[in-house]
Amino acid sequence: MLAPMTDAALARASFQPGERVLDIGCGAGATSFRIAQTGARVTGVDISAPLLDVARKRAAAADLPVEFIEADAGAAKLERAFDAAFSRFGVMFFEEPAVAFANIRGELRPGARAVFIVWRQLAENPWATTPIEAVRPILKAPLTPPDQNSPGPFSLADPKKIERVLGEAGWTNVKITTWDGDIAIGGGGGLEESAEFLLKIGPCARAIVEQGIDPAEARQRLIDKLTPLRSDDGVKLGAACWLVEAVS
Repeated sequence: MLAPMTDAALARASFQPGERVLDIGCGAGATSFRIAQTGARVTGVDISAPLLDVARKRAAAADLPVEFIEADAGAAKLERAFDAAFSRFGVMFFEEPAVAFANIRGELRPGARAVFIVWRQLAENPWATTPIEAVRPILKAPLTPPDQNSPGPFSLADPKKIERVLGEAGWTNVKITTWDGDIAIGGGGGLEESAEFLLKIGPCARAIVEQGIDPAEARQRLIDKLTPLRSDDGVKLGAACWLVEAVS
């Protein structure tokens, strides 16, 4: 599902064979494996032990030399002198972003580059707003807008905040560009599979839990909303990101 913006970010990063790359918030390893295929030496870092277990099994099965470490990249001292850093939606959850980005910069050699992908505003991302629109008639209270001063998917949606945070953390040559495109929900699949996926992530999933909404009714409303959007490639919805580049 996230391949289109990942492709764009990896093209900007242009990792080279032999480079040491830090993959921040690597999850189950998808981006780490993509980077490793360039010949770079990758260290994936994440706070989720279950996801890292999956990543290690996948790496072993694919015979990819990727190192995975359970740690908070915003605080860990890995002492690897990385040549570059990368993150796909893994840097928006720091409690103190400037402190975390300063720590990450300290893990890179001077003059190393970094490329991060972060979400733009909620309103610019139909993958997140479409499910909300579908269940809005059965909401018991208006949804609370994302707090951009707290950790969360949209905490770096403001480019001025990105520039400020990275500047405070000592990064230079900050470049922020837009990425817009359609993404196949859940990686592609049928209408019901796409609806099930959207009911488990984002603001809609939170509303169902917090407001005690009937999941079956929410599911049907979402299927009705998605039906006109279905294609041979599954259900595709718009996504909007920032591609952030900086130098340590």
